[in-house]
Amino acid sequence: MVNHKDKEIFQSFVRADRQEQADTETPGDIFLRAGRYFIGAPYESKTLDPSGPEGLIINLRAFDCFTMVENCCALAIMRQAGKDRFTDYVSILQSLRYRDGIISGYPSRLHYFSDWLHNNETGGAIRNVTQALGGKSFRKILNFMTTHSELYPPLQEPATCRQMIAIERRLSEIPCHLLAKGEISRWEEGIEDGDILAITTDQEGLDVCHVGIAALLDGQLHLIHASQKAGQVTISPETLVDYLHQSPHRTGIMAARLGLPHGSPKQ
Repeated sequence: MVNHKDKEIFQSFVRADRQEQADTETPGDIFLRAGRYFIGAPYESKTLDPSGPEGLIINLRAFDCFTMVENCCALAIMRQAGKDRFTDYVSILQSLRYRDGIISGYPSRLHYFSDWLHNNETGGAIRNVTQALGGKSFRKILNFMTTHSELYPPLQEPATCRQMIAIERRLSEIPCHLLAKGEISRWEEGIEDGDILAITTDQEGLDVCHVGIAALLDGQLHLIHASQKAGQVTISPETLVDYLHQSPHRTGIMAARLGLPHGSPKQ
């Protein structure tokens, strides 16, 4: 069931976006505008994990870093396609969040960022530009969810856990690329306003530890992101360079751009 507040927020965003639209703008421009629209929205974790069967959760009231980026992607793709109905947004959100747009239990949700990126690049919604910007190939064993299954109640069901193990094994065989933070001077100028920036990590079993939207302020890169520390969606006060160097576990970034819109999700 959709909360009436989500529809109100959606309609308010569409009204604001109509006033700011320009003929020459890119999907990234709209994506960035969506991110700015939600500045000040509260941070909230685990908004996609209520009890009960897996289903599409609509929540424009509060975000974690991933759901903020994902919802802004859905809104930008919708507006780029010239659409403005709530059902259009819902359809695109489903196509982004679930493997091939099909809801088929907990494992059908794209939990790992590299899985989300690969699936949506295949579908045409996202373009992974990491390699094109000079990213280096790497492989990593992804198993954080199943080795920390106590954090994910649905994984207490043995069949669901087995499905996730199979997904993790498949993902672990797919090479990824990252732009290393130690080489940021070589690739930073290739990042554009409105790019998706995913912070890679050396934490065992994980590919990405945080996601945000690239925003140029006074010629320097910052993140629009749902910040747990700030408790809300915000523009990072520090530059991307400084953000990456705040933790030794942040190894670099994956970068992506919005591509052509998805079709409707499969039923």
